[in-house]
Amino acid sequence: MFSPDFVPDNVISMPDYLPPQSIEAEVAVLGGILLDPQAIARVIKILQPEDFYVSSHKEIYSSAVRLHNTGQPTDLLFVTNWLESHGVLPRIGGRNKLASLFDCCVSAINVDALAELIREKARLRAVIKTANEMLRAAMDAPVMDMKATDVIEIAQQKLLALRQTTQDSRIKPLSDIIPEVYAEIELANNGEDAIEVSIPTGFYDLDAVISGLPFGALSVVGGRGGIGKSTWALDIALRAAASGLTTAYFALEMSASQMVKKTLSRLAAPHVPADLLFKRNALRESHWSPLAQSCAEAMGLPFWLNDDPVITTSQIKAHLQDVVAQCGEVSLVIVDYVQLIEPMRLRLGENRVQEIDSILKQLRAIAKQFNCAVLGLAQLKREVDSRSEKRPTKADFRESGGFEQEAAVMLGLYREDYYDKQTTQKGIFEVSVLKSRFSSETTVNLLFDERFGQFKNLAKSSY
Repeated sequence: MFSPDFVPDNVISMPDYLPPQSIEAEVAVLGGILLDPQAIARVIKILQPEDFYVSSHKEIYSSAVRLHNTGQPTDLLFVTNWLESHGVLPRIGGRNKLASLFDCCVSAINVDALAELIREKARLRAVIKTANEMLRAAMDAPVMDMKATDVIEIAQQKLLALRQTTQDSRIKPLSDIIPEVYAEIELANNGEDAIEVSIPTGFYDLDAVISGLPFGALSVVGGRGGIGKSTWALDIALRAAASGLTTAYFALEMSASQMVKKTLSRLAAPHVPADLLFKRNALRESHWSPLAQSCAEAMGLPFWLNDDPVITTSQIKAHLQDVVAQCGEVSLVIVDYVQLIEPMRLRLGENRVQEIDSILKQLRAIAKQFNCAVLGLAQLKREVDSRSEKRPTKADFRESGGFEQEAAVMLGLYREDYYDKQTTQKGIFEVSVLKSRFSSETTVNLLFDERFGQFKNLAKSSY
């Protein structure tokens, strides 16, 4: 315990102060509502009762909102009668309080601007409240047996929640939205200078069906363990990075060393088989030159790799913000795999389905916030292996129906030679389109060279 007269150098002690507020603005807005009942329709789009600093003002505004929602006027008489009938009038200062609000206002012309001011002060108070909660969490960490990383995670979640609750969300008329969308369509149809609206997978049959991995949306791909999910996702990531698109890969299952070895084999194909990079004294003299070339090529790619085995969606978001700060944007984010993401457990008693649903919602929000394509890998249920038809379906995605709800694109991976070593379909890699907002369900075949972790297009189909 610290003695009362001991204050560490790195702890800031703040004196008591009055929180941000504008009582004058609150009085003017309430007076405007009592003077002009039409004003409430403008103010209600901006303010919630909790935004008022003075408790009596919250009560009065809340009564005006209730009257407005039931189609009744919000003038002095109606508000007074409502407060009196509900036993609230004495608590807010009686009729004299309402009369003083009414007398202080001569016009309701500026209620919009004054309401914005009240809202801004409320946001600042919310920031202070969140900061105090973060400070308390840090101070209580030793008692609660929490590590610094736990406190940082709590702080990130509180800041994320604060950002979401303080963001302006306004309904817009189509007349405001259409010019922006039309300009976007023009940019996407500008010949060689057209902007990308999705990330091409590099597999023309698949891209012809799903039009690539869409920006601002979550795509998911599922397969049984060992089927080749990570290798396939890495192939797409390398193709995107090679085309100049900033790519971030979160490998929760494999180490950075394993991922880089797979990358180098893929880039050095067909000269350095992947398995040799995982063995002792396996490389021959002929392997070193193409390996060095693949190292040089990989180092020039806008490819970012994180191999934290325990990570949350808020930490993923923080890492992406770092990438954007250095590169200006991020185009493709791959999470390998979704079920390994650490749930935040914001509510007690959440089951596994609710946790995965929450993770998927947050990944979709990340895609929207960064306007990037997010590809989440997923393990499929073990029951797939015990049935005769082993090709994946939407129902096979383990632990949550949220995959279908949150994803714009759902893909399933299958290899016949994974189950039958004697099959004539050796090397054929099936990608089933289980859901796409832009196409019907179908299956696309690729050629998989397992030695180098390389996928190739088969003979081009006509669509």
